[in-house]
Amino acid sequence: MPPERALDELAGLVADHLATGELLVVWFAPYVLSTLHAELLRHGLPPLTARLPAGVAPVCDPLVLDRHTDRYRPGRRSLHAVAEWYGVPHATPGDPACDATAALALARAIPASYPALARLSRPALHTEQILWYAEQTARHPDAPAWPFEETRPLPWQPPPEPEDA
Repeated sequence: MPPERALDELAGLVADHLATGELLVVWFAPYVLSTLHAELLRHGLPPLTARLPAGVAPVCDPLVLDRHTDRYRPGRRSLHAVAEWYGVPHATPGDPACDATAALALARAIPASYPALARLSRPALHTEQILWYAEQTARHPDAPAWPFEETRPLPWQPPPEPEDA
């Protein structure tokens, strides 16, 4: 399948899902959604913002939830490490289906461990994550915005020809 078609199909599925009001669960959402946004634009396709006039929401990022609820826990915050901490199976790290399944399970397990988090509505959870993510990245000026960074990728240019010595 050509990349343009695959990206358009993926963006259509994401937009359709968000249009229902259901949470879109994405591990490290600012990075993943920023990459999707840039790739859609690079291929001349409408970004999620054009497909969702009400905005790209609600998004649930289990990494933001984990960093908020257990701020001082030592150790790594990789998907595999967080899944292990919450007892979520993650047999094949790096496999897209396994990673997605683990992220979905964490989106359930973390709020189950923190009742105040579990009581938030989808829109409230999305809004709170904006604030939590801003706190978490305050010392990282290069961190992408929540839930993604709207970028305008530059057109591809071939590398310069090497100069003759």
